[in-house]
Amino acid sequence: GLHVVIYGERGVGKTSLANVVKPLIEVFDEKDNPSKANSRLIIKINSDTGDTFESIWQKVFREIPWINSSPPIGFHQERPIQRPQGGRIKIPDVLGVDDVRRVVAQMPGSVFIIDEFHRAANKSARQFTDLIKALSDFSVDSTIVLVGVSETIDTLVGDHASISRALTQILLPRMQQKELREILAKAAKILETQFTEDAENLIVHMSQGLPHYTHLLGQNSVRSAANTKSRIVTSEDVFHALKDAVKQAQQSVTEKYSRAVHSSHKDALYKHVLLACALTASQSQDALGYFNPASVIIPLTRVLQRESPVEISAFNGHMSEFCQEKRSHVLERTGQPRAYRYRFRDPLLVPYIFMDAVTNDLLPTTQLGEMLNGNF
Repeated sequence: GLHVVIYGERGVGKTSLANVVKPLIEVFDEKDNPSKANSRLIIKINSDTGDTFESIWQKVFREIPWINSSPPIGFHQERPIQRPQGGRIKIPDVLGVDDVRRVVAQMPGSVFIIDEFHRAANKSARQFTDLIKALSDFSVDSTIVLVGVSETIDTLVGDHASISRALTQILLPRMQQKELREILAKAAKILETQFTEDAENLIVHMSQGLPHYTHLLGQNSVRSAANTKSRIVTSEDVFHALKDAVKQAQQSVTEKYSRAVHSSHKDALYKHVLLACALTASQSQDALGYFNPASVIIPLTRVLQRESPVEISAFNGHMSEFCQEKRSHVLERTGQPRAYRYRFRDPLLVPYIFMDAVTNDLLPTTQLGEMLNGNF
């Protein structure tokens, strides 16, 4: 009788997890009751920007098929025809919470997976809260799985006390280093290649727990090695692969970075300060990724190649600007003045900063590798 919320940062693999829910359920169903294998209704849709409660469920119901099992005319055997479920189940033109509950109740054992839930209109979150409560109160045999970024859970369970017993909250964290290494190991085995220890460390540290970048950097590194007719992927291959990886990065990440560091002054330090913040974040031991300005001093000193440590006052203003919309709001801060802590709002931006730094010679590749390994 529980419903599910899968949430976490961008890029940690929430959609990938949602995509395997259906095949996993089908495997377990077949094991438990082979005669009813593949009979469960499992639908997955994506929310779009501004979607309402009603528009989301209209999408869901349009995806539900039914099989026309009437006997064919003549002697030829024809395959069953799939038609929209709306042809068999009466779906109201206007969908409210009770309307959806009544329709869903006609499909026992069904599972509805709604991905990118954070993109929907804020008002829809309260209606989903009411729906989950109603499904629980009426013991409807159906499961709703909502998938979205971290902020989704706060909005959805605003009325937490009323649905806490009907909701399972699953936080999907960033991958651990050993899991990222496993991705590389599996790829290397299939491709009959080998990553050197230095190359593997670089990819893992640059990925920052985000599997998307492990795949992207690993793929381009193997291609770089292949261009030299080698099956050994070295750190040089990783650095050669960065230029291609930067080109393939998500457009939204590229735009955020460009806006954050843009300046008409040649001596502006926005790129340097943001790189130092990224290096600091990569070594942060805070569970939520926060770091303080004092921890940026040594990385920025190294980035600027200065002998004496830079003063906090030299970059404090830059960090404040990074928290504003004019700089893409790439950082967010918490705490009180003189005790602020910062973190990146979009974790996908951190690996991109490293890749851009190497591509544009902002930092020597060997030095970046050392700093990513914690050698400041």
